[in-house]
Amino acid sequence: MTERWGIVGGGVLGLSLALRLSALGHEVTVVDRSEQVGGLASAWRIGDVTWDRHYHVTLSTDDQLLALLAELRLDDEIRWHHTRTSVFAGGRLHSVSTPVELLRFPPLRLIDKIRLAATLLYASRVRDWRRLESIPVATWLRRWSGRRTFDEFWRPLLESKLGEAYRETSAAFIWATIQRLTSARRRGMTDETFGSVAGGYARVFERFGEVLAERGVHFRLQSRVERIRRSGDSMSVDLTGGETLDFDKVLVTAAAPIAARLCEGLEPQETARLEAVRY
Repeated sequence: MTERWGIVGGGVLGLSLALRLSALGHEVTVVDRSEQVGGLASAWRIGDVTWDRHYHVTLSTDDQLLALLAELRLDDEIRWHHTRTSVFAGGRLHSVSTPVELLRFPPLRLIDKIRLAATLLYASRVRDWRRLESIPVATWLRRWSGRRTFDEFWRPLLESKLGEAYRETSAAFIWATIQRLTSARRRGMTDETFGSVAGGYARVFERFGEVLAERGVHFRLQSRVERIRRSGDSMSVDLTGGETLDFDKVLVTAAAPIAARLCEGLEPQETARLEAVRY
């Protein structure tokens, strides 16, 4: 049975849900307050230059993303590049693209490098990530790599990625990062390559919009949602300015605290659980 679905949020999750629901024959409308889709993954433009708002890289083992790009008929637009990685320390860049270069990393002593290698090896073999969620990432890395290695190698990376929020981040974060970067080697791939769609994520979302439009998905951009409420047997989405959109079902892909504010009629424990998520 065809249903009317409203999706609040036009990021990757919202658009992917619209893709799946439209494939099932449902009538779908994506509502977003921005003037373009993409959410945190969207691009921005200064003058004639357009580039990704945040850094996104595609690995050869990102199976779900590659499958999505193929579904959007963008797989032939992916460009793969051999990459090198460096760390800035002691006033200069040091290449750490290979295990040998990592062992030569001047700021660390031999014992520090051995502990760093052991940390990477151990993390790549851990399978139960849940127990890492209760351990702060700094505590876990100091335990395995040592304080000197943490200060010289890990902390600058964590601060550049997360800022001071790294102090509240669990060890599951660094586990997931190491797992993703080492998965290619576990599959027997020797070359380390990073990929991107020519034109960046601006091109990805341009194509996303074209495919969804082909499937009859509607877009309500520059539409700020004030409230989501039940109205009889349907759901109503109230927009700024007094307009109301009616659907059979509504999916909210906004950040948890925003969802708690928008959704009327939640149980107190549901609201508390959503508001407790730091975004």
